[in-house]
Amino acid sequence: MAYQYACVLLAVALIAAPALSHPVGAPLEACTDMMPHHLAEPQKLAAPYKILLNKERAVSGESVTVTIQGNTPQDTIKGLLCQARVDETAVGSFDIPSSDDYVQTLDCGNVKMSAVTHKRITTAPNSISFDWVVPDGLTENVKMTCTIVQSLRVFWVKVKADNLKVN
Repeated sequence: MAYQYACVLLAVALIAAPALSHPVGAPLEACTDMMPHHLAEPQKLAAPYKILLNKERAVSGESVTVTIQGNTPQDTIKGLLCQARVDETAVGSFDIPSSDDYVQTLDCGNVKMSAVTHKRITTAPNSISFDWVVPDGLTENVKMTCTIVQSLRVFWVKVKADNLKVN
């Protein structure tokens, strides 16, 4: 009897584990703390990824290309959630074509297109790029802030790019 019970528990765990991930994008609950809610703790060591911006300065209405890139070919991206932030507040919007294979926008805090998250990724890439648009009137420096998921239990929260100076 105990063996059968153990087998049933194992089967339920194996079936439930993938359901606890978010294969078609981050949940809205992740918008504030950027935690993927995978029932695992974030990695403590430095992320093996870079967040690269195609410029150091930008002005209102201008697009900035953001690239998330693994340090090695094995550092693939299975999921992500990115926001441009001033302190802890998301600013601006992302411009993602609907035909993009890897990412889509997410409306955090009822703000349209204020975050970018993954679509269903079957073959995880080593690099993903997308565009962020500087909002009108912004004068503070911005930090592109991302949670990057390598696998269900391996992820880094609030990885930050260098400051983007906004004039």
